[in-house]
Amino acid sequence: MSRARACAAILKDNCILMVKEIYNDKTFWTLPGGGLEEGESYEEAVIREVKEEVNLDVEVVRFLFTNTYSEGEEKCFLVRVLHGAEPTLGYDPEAGNNQTLSEVKWHSIDSMENDLHVSKVMLALSLK
Repeated sequence: MSRARACAAILKDNCILMVKEIYNDKTFWTLPGGGLEEGESYEEAVIREVKEEVNLDVEVVRFLFTNTYSEGEEKCFLVRVLHGAEPTLGYDPEAGNNQTLSEVKWHSIDSMENDLHVSKVMLALSLK
């Protein structure tokens, strides 16, 4: 099964916003994002996913990179927060009562440089 997904790089004061996901066998930090819904563009998906997961209204600034993951293709975008709001933990509507999102946090970009997505963000933005 193939499923396209979109993710967001949200930057502030040399930090990047990430969500913590907890599954039965693993826990990890990742960029806000998720799968595209039918008929949805990557840009529409990233705006929706950020709203769902971290309760922020954003606009796409620019495309950063394309990556391949286990279920297909994902595209990452640099986004800008509208209205100066601060993030709060949201939810994943697809997960229902089995929510995997557990925390939202600003991480220094340098501390996350070994993360697959963050390293690609840094490269796309010439931060390393």
